[in-house]
Amino acid sequence: MEYFVTSIKEITSRRRAVYVDYEHVFALYAGELRKFGIKEQSYISEDVYDEIMTVLSKRAVIRGMNLLKNKDYTRAEFIKKLKDGYYPDKAVDAALEYIDRYGYIDDDRYARNYVAFKAPVKSRRIIEQKLKEKGVSADIIACVCDEYYSDNGECELNQVVSLIEKRTSKTDISRMDYNERQKLMAYLYRRGFNFDIINKAIDKVCDNCM
Repeated sequence: MEYFVTSIKEITSRRRAVYVDYEHVFALYAGELRKFGIKEQSYISEDVYDEIMTVLSKRAVIRGMNLLKNKDYTRAEFIKKLKDGYYPDKAVDAALEYIDRYGYIDDDRYARNYVAFKAPVKSRRIIEQKLKEKGVSADIIACVCDEYYSDNGECELNQVVSLIEKRTSKTDISRMDYNERQKLMAYLYRRGFNFDIINKAIDKVCDNCM
């Protein structure tokens, strides 16, 4: 089997993206293009292609380890980061196989750390939304959040009370008219808190003012 190079595009002054059959496949340094004899409108033999994949797989493992030295990633974030770096699927799979062997990525652990860090300042709804955006599965999000909030039952209530007190520091909340209270509730709802928590927090603040 041979692979037809339809185009080669510059990524940086040193790296080039190689397209096979009009689809991006991999990126190489300019010197590697010369080494492997890769040119536009030419064919890559299967042996050369396999050699390139071996080189890129090793490179993806090194790149992956360097990424994880600087910060923690979810599995989905890690995959996206490598693909954004023009690593082909085969190289990404090799990197994943390596890090899985040593447990360097664990979405459950990531979610637990994230919730513990963000829960004092963010609502559960916002935290769940952010974890979903990071590619954590719904099952892990639900399990981790249920466990955390069952052990920290008044976490959100205390947050909302604090927000209300700051928002109404120059106002007597018990004397707010209907429209003022609705604006306050809308502000808190936009921060990710449900109306049950909001109402309990307003009642608590009102009781403290008496």
